[in-house]
Amino acid sequence: MSTVHIMLGSPDHRRKLPPKNSKDYYIGVDRGSLILMEHDYQMNLALGDFDSITEEEKLAVQSRTDKFQQFNADKDDTDAELSLVYAMELFHSDQIIFYGWSGGRLDHLISILMLVLQPRFSSVISKLHFENQTNTVRFYQPGEYLLQKESDKDYCSVIGMTPLKAVTLNEGFKYTLDSRDFDYPIALISNEFVQLEAILSFSEGLIAFVQSRD
Repeated sequence: MSTVHIMLGSPDHRRKLPPKNSKDYYIGVDRGSLILMEHDYQMNLALGDFDSITEEEKLAVQSRTDKFQQFNADKDDTDAELSLVYAMELFHSDQIIFYGWSGGRLDHLISILMLVLQPRFSSVISKLHFENQTNTVRFYQPGEYLLQKESDKDYCSVIGMTPLKAVTLNEGFKYTLDSRDFDYPIALISNEFVQLEAILSFSEGLIAFVQSRD
């Protein structure tokens, strides 16, 4: 099992660093590549417009990556979108984890979380995770899922990225639902696990499941 770890460059004081594993792949995105380099990661790919680092820093990054791809700042895709495109094309992995995605501009955060709504990324929705020191975000397409409580997280939330049908939360959650429909995207926040495992199911839509601690 391999993972693509993508480090974005947000000024995130809750940034989490990925584990180092010889079977995994590491992508540094713009200033995120500098963060990986400073923590002694060898990158498989560094990409972006690199408008947030100096020429000297850029040369240092180039020395610590297998492939370096620079784009014009005037482009259609964001650096985060490009990193996911390249992750899909170059690395065949079981999961893709984003780091350094929070704590910066709100429009950047919203656009990153909305990646899963783009049809071109639909095939990797189930592989995507977003992680920092206090939050994890995973995405679910229709089906039934056995979810496990993370030991260091107190709260969980079901975020409807789209309208939802037949949402069911079993008794493993503090607040349950029985086949509930929502005709609009909705944030069902501040739920809790009352058991170590709980079942989420729904028949239509897209859900972001968040586990958090203060």
